[in-house]
Amino acid sequence: MVKPREPAGVTTLIIGDRDPALRCVLGQRFRAEGFDVYEFDDPRSLVDKLDSTGAQLALVELGAELELEPLALLRDASQIPVIGLLWSEPDADEAAALEMGADDCVPRPFSVRLLVARTRAVLRRTAPAFDRRLRFDGLVIDRASRTVKVGEAYVELAAREFDLLSFLASQPGVAFSRETLLTEVWRSSAAWQQRETVTEHIHRLRARLEADPAHPALLVTVRGVGYRFVPPEVPS
Repeated sequence: MVKPREPAGVTTLIIGDRDPALRCVLGQRFRAEGFDVYEFDDPRSLVDKLDSTGAQLALVELGAELELEPLALLRDASQIPVIGLLWSEPDADEAAALEMGADDCVPRPFSVRLLVARTRAVLRRTAPAFDRRLRFDGLVIDRASRTVKVGEAYVELAAREFDLLSFLASQPGVAFSRETLLTEVWRSSAAWQQRETVTEHIHRLRARLEADPAHPALLVTVRGVGYRFVPPEVPS
């Protein structure tokens, strides 16, 4: 199996917060969204956990008696993206945290759904440059020209079909819920758009890309979750 040329896969998230209930809620939600998650009860200890966890983004408690010390420690040691989970005076704390190098901040109490969306937005903003083509065996997805090639033939896709395929193929093997796909691809939610919209677009992609759409091997259903992209295998 040939991997795409860009770094892709599961994002590792590190959480530093003294509230065990919040850590539990965030850990469960981010794992359900396809992240690897490590949780720690001392926000100031995260800098010592970066190498062992391989963290790619930190959610860290800021404010109250901690002030901005956890952020200062992280910024001294790494350029990992950081989202501050703020106590007390959100306007003042947010300005100071952003000036110190936080990539985003959310004041407490906050919506977990909003935090997930903002986390993905930070990851998109801070992602390194990558090859615009996703190359797999017999399949090339060119995100610059927005074309898809299977073997030697180009496959015409509608705009949203291409966006959905590109998003799934950029993280092969990762299962995404329909709700997450609505957020990431449609920039919408189940409150505004039906989950069946995702299902219908998956069916259309299968009809255009799968050798046997009734038994898909490329765009696979994950029962109770949603869908994942499985790269084509090297012919034996």
